[in-house]
Amino acid sequence: MSETRILELRTQRGWTQERLAEVSGVTVRTLQRLEAGNDVSLDTLSRLGKASGVPVRDLFMEAPESEYGKAVSALSETEARSFSDAARIAWRHIALAVALFVTSPIPVVLLIAGADAGVIPTSVEVAIAIGLGALFLVAAAGAVHLVRASSTFSPFPLIRQKRLSSSFGAQQWAESLEETNGRQRGTSLAVAVGLWLISPLPVIVAALLEPSQWQGLWIAGGVTFFLLVVAAGTFAVLQAAWSRYAAEKLTASAA
Repeated sequence: MSETRILELRTQRGWTQERLAEVSGVTVRTLQRLEAGNDVSLDTLSRLGKASGVPVRDLFMEAPESEYGKAVSALSETEARSFSDAARIAWRHIALAVALFVTSPIPVVLLIAGADAGVIPTSVEVAIAIGLGALFLVAAAGAVHLVRASSTFSPFPLIRQKRLSSSFGAQQWAESLEETNGRQRGTSLAVAVGLWLISPLPVIVAALLEPSQWQGLWIAGGVTFFLLVVAAGTFAVLQAAWSRYAAEKLTASAA
């Protein structure tokens, strides 16, 4: 186990072991074991980090990059399940963010085509300005989802750095994720590929139509369909990717 800074942080505050144990809700015996260099659970580290006012990663002495992947603590099945739940939520946010980024140009395309065809009573320049404003709003919503994904993962820095050894229960849980969700992930990928294959068809059809006043609108509609379908397929693939990500992090932690 890597050397912790618990003793350093405790003495900086002038706290006794009893005082830190009282504030953190950790037993004095557990605190003594940790300061002696023994393994403790992630929950215990989280409690001590909160009581000390530092992130969990700052409870450890700085380690060189070559040390990443080596275990610093034991990972229980309960913690593995908690990380898996967080991964599912975080990857949903990531999928939504990417889908929003992909679809963000749609307002620009539709407004320009509508203004050019006279359907929208405004100039093309104004339509571009409004469309760009809408694009930035949609992109900002995507950025918010990325921030939420990062926040969801924030309690698990050691798992993400692969620095926790896995208990037998945690290992079994990681394997069950692959067995349970592998088929769903394959189905999502197949659906996404099918959607991506048909996505250009409306644009192609619209481009082959006889030139008319409405051809620009038809092409804009085809582009909108293309972006929506690509976004839907991407969302399906990314949302289903959480189980493989979680299993990879949990099984790699055993190294």
